[in-house]
Amino acid sequence: MKFEELKSLDLRKCDTVGDIVEAMRFCAFGARMLGEAARTIHEMIASKKKPVIIYGGLDHSPLGRLLQRFVENKWCGRIVPPSQYAKRAAGRESAIVVGGFSERCADAIYKKPARAVFINPFDMARPGQIRDGYFPDAVFADPRFVMPIIYRALDEWTNGKRSTVGSLISDLASYGGVASQVSKGAAALRKMMRDKSCLRFLTISGAMTVGKMDLVICDMVESGMIHAISSTGALMAHGLVSSIGLKHYKYNPAYDDTALARRKLNRVTDTLEPETNLDTVEEVIGKVIDQLDGSRPLSPTALNRLVGKHLAENYPNDRGILKSAYLHGAPVFVPAFVDSELGNDLYIHNLKRKRRGKRPILIDLELDSRALIKLVTQARRFGIFTIGGGVPRNNVQNVAPLIEIINARMGTIYPQRRFTYGIRICPDRPYYGHLSGCTYSENESWRKAAKNGVYAEIQADATQVWPFLVKHLMETLQFRKKRQR
Repeated sequence: MKFEELKSLDLRKCDTVGDIVEAMRFCAFGARMLGEAARTIHEMIASKKKPVIIYGGLDHSPLGRLLQRFVENKWCGRIVPPSQYAKRAAGRESAIVVGGFSERCADAIYKKPARAVFINPFDMARPGQIRDGYFPDAVFADPRFVMPIIYRALDEWTNGKRSTVGSLISDLASYGGVASQVSKGAAALRKMMRDKSCLRFLTISGAMTVGKMDLVICDMVESGMIHAISSTGALMAHGLVSSIGLKHYKYNPAYDDTALARRKLNRVTDTLEPETNLDTVEEVIGKVIDQLDGSRPLSPTALNRLVGKHLAENYPNDRGILKSAYLHGAPVFVPAFVDSELGNDLYIHNLKRKRRGKRPILIDLELDSRALIKLVTQARRFGIFTIGGGVPRNNVQNVAPLIEIINARMGTIYPQRRFTYGIRICPDRPYYGHLSGCTYSENESWRKAAKNGVYAEIQADATQVWPFLVKHLMETLQFRKKRQR
């Protein structure tokens, strides 16, 4: 079996929009979609037979005017509405299909182009083109956000015109949709980062580390953008893989999941996690656990701090989330600790300890509840930057009603706290009815969010948006890596 190695997106090595888009090709999920589609379009516009743009939106909208620049630059031959393209004789040229199109035009759009790249938020692509874990020549996202990014990447790769992320963020405000949400999110993040009295949390769910966003988290910790993390255990386990120099790989659809299972290659959407990686992670965790006598319970933050210390002492040349968090004093909360490879490893080690007559290591989640309350009540304000949702998000947001309940039932003990900043990147909509899609307005009804706070919600794939926001902060606020302690 042959698989392409994935690479963590390193914003320190990216100076421009084009640099980030190029790096996205070696990541996963929406980031890879964007990076690979941009490179495919670059190949199209470099050919003698220029591609056609199929676009049914308004000509005089910001997106329509941007697409016209593709033609003016002689990257593309023309812009054709879907209905007109369906009536034309087949030219067998390549096509960039921007936005949705009607069912009446679909058959022609699917069959006529020699090759087509589809950019829309509706999962519209050629029948059979998209498969489980494999989605070539498609970016399922808002074109108003995607096309300005691709334009800047193409301008850099074709004409040498380098574009900073700051100029991109400023330009996005006029496009509407997700583009405007990203611009608003950047403004909210800047305001939160400038508030020196604000305790800043990163709450994160989804397979962001196997998706190669781990160094983006490291950048946020090392630069002081965030002070604490709430995460799934899976994110930290997959992040440990990269921290000790092991690799993740791009899924190859030539092999089905049965074949992968026989070889113990665990698939996460379009990525592969070899079981041998997790075996090595278990060895690392074991070295940390073996130093403990089990005389008192341990919190997830304490265990994560010990793992970070071990990484700092034994893997000096590799960057990693827990290592960065340890070196910069950022606690890493894992509220659903047992639901992860880390929980599995601890369980197995406890079985081994019992066989040897040693005390098991007990995890006490209440210790972290106390630590969370202490962090929040000692700060004048606190804010949340959320990737996804789920338990990590609610774990931090829940501190406000927890304090309220303690005071109501036990007598006033703590000062009331509600978060005053909130920026969320998650594609889920409120009508799905789960926490990942709940709005900050809904949080206000639970007395979690302050009424006059600063909030921004970006309904997008985090792997496509998050790197640009962090790089923008690195540029705009001139965050610098703190000296490691």
